[in-house]
Amino acid sequence: MKVFLIRHAESEENALDYNAKITRADFNAVLLRSSESPLTERGEQQAREVITRMEHQQIDRLYSSPMKRALRTAAILGETLALQPVILENLREVLPAAQPERGRPTTLRRHFVRSYTKMLWPFGDDENWASAYLRSRAVFQQMTAEPADEIAAVAHRGTIGVILFALRRSRTWRIVRQDLSNGGVSIVVRR
Repeated sequence: MKVFLIRHAESEENALDYNAKITRADFNAVLLRSSESPLTERGEQQAREVITRMEHQQIDRLYSSPMKRALRTAAILGETLALQPVILENLREVLPAAQPERGRPTTLRRHFVRSYTKMLWPFGDDENWASAYLRSRAVFQQMTAEPADEIAAVAHRGTIGVILFALRRSRTWRIVRQDLSNGGVSIVVRR
C-alpha cells in the first residue's frame, strides 16, 4: 500500500505576516477562525499543481480534514481523480488552545511558538502533543485498515508531521518522501 499525505494548499492563514506584532486577543481570533481559513489564489494554483503530480496515480480512496482549506484542496484533487473525499475529523490541524489575553503584543510567530511549546504539558482538557500523537496515529491506522493499493489524505502540517514522526520507527511503514510545504506530498509505503 502507498499512502500520499498531502498538505493543503496555501490558505489565508498561511499568508499572514508572521512577523507582525499582535495582541493575544488577536492571536486567539486567528485560532478561532483557523478552521474556516480559505485558500488564497496562490493556494488554488498550488492545488492544481498537486493534480499534475498525482494524475497518474491509481488512488482508491481520498480522505480529507474537515477544515475549509483542506476540503477545498481535496475537492480539487477529487474532481480529477473522480473521487469524493471522505471527511475524517481526526485529520484536523493540531492547534493550541486560546491564550489568556494579557501581556504585551508580540509577533504572530512568537505567539505560535509559545502556544505550541505549552502543548508539551500533557495535562489539562486541551489537546497537547501526546494526545495529538495518539489521534494522528489512530487516524492513520483507520485510513490504512481497509485494503487498497493507493490512498491519499489531505491534512495539515502539524497532523502530517505527527503521523510521519509516529512512523519513523515503524517496521510496517517506510517514509519515502517528506514534504510539509503547502501543496506538498509526503509518501509512505507499506514494507
